[in-house]
Amino acid sequence: MKDIFSKQHLKALKCLSLVPSVIGQLKFNTSEEHHADMYRSDLPNPDTLSAELHCWRIKWKHRGKDIKLPSTIYEALHLPDIKFFPNVYALLKVLCILPVMKVVNEHYENGQKRLKAYLRNTLTDQRSSNLALLNINFDIKHDLDLMVDTYIKLYTTKSELPTDNSETIENT
Repeated sequence: MKDIFSKQHLKALKCLSLVPSVIGQLKFNTSEEHHADMYRSDLPNPDTLSAELHCWRIKWKHRGKDIKLPSTIYEALHLPDIKFFPNVYALLKVLCILPVMKVVNEHYENGQKRLKAYLRNTLTDQRSSNLALLNINFDIKHDLDLMVDTYIKLYTTKSELPTDNSETIENT
């Protein structure tokens, strides 16, 4: 959590104002250049960053009212004229990967091992995502009777249920 909310990470997240729907709504000039300093070495033309950011702001602030602004980094990266803003393009690519993080802890690793074991030990046509979740989260207390009753009420009709215990044992 300290890494996610570090000053450096929060400073980088302030560059999210480069997203057109955000920059188009801002009534003041933001200091994206100041926040982007940490990525200067990743920029193709760091000397032109200031001028490029100025043009980027003007492009989105003085647009037609009927033009829909891209609201995500992904949409902004796929704009046809993004090639005219190489530094902005590089910053958006960096911002696109910032939220990605790997959570590594004991529960994650144990759950992953249990899922792999379930997939390895179960035939493809017999796999169930619900059973896989139960297998992964075995340490959570479940009221199986309630779960079965709820499942029966929601997903099956009386004609689909087995009539005696021998069918149930053979299918499990």
